[in-house]
Amino acid sequence: MQQTITPKAQASFTELQDDREAIILDLENLHYYTLNAAAILLWKNLRSGAAQTAEALSAALASAFKLDLAQAERNTRDWLAEMARNGLIEYTNAQAAVARAFTPSSDLPPYEAPQLKLSNALTSVVLSGSAIVGPSAITGG
Repeated sequence: MQQTITPKAQASFTELQDDREAIILDLENLHYYTLNAAAILLWKNLRSGAAQTAEALSAALASAFKLDLAQAERNTRDWLAEMARNGLIEYTNAQAAVARAFTPSSDLPPYEAPQLKLSNALTSVVLSGSAIVGPSAITGG
């Protein structure tokens, strides 16, 4: 049985620019992470249940960005390792569900390996073209 990957339930995803920039906010510790286009594609496939294994995620990445499968597999595994280190995913030995793969809705930017960038504390977030959002606005405090 293959290991399936489950995203953290307390991880809130917000897309700032369609398929180009997004953040994940870990609601347990208020750390937030920025994602580039490739990481968004992986996260959306994972979160929707369309791809719940490293192999399926790699295939989706290779297809969307027209990559060699070996490169997509390396980049996907590196990204998954970073996600696991930050507690944003977990591996289980459950049967993978079959779902429709996420396909980007717009033209993708040139390929860059999936990236996850951590901010240790959410003191303020500047969203593209908007005001600064402080932690009280997010936590309700």
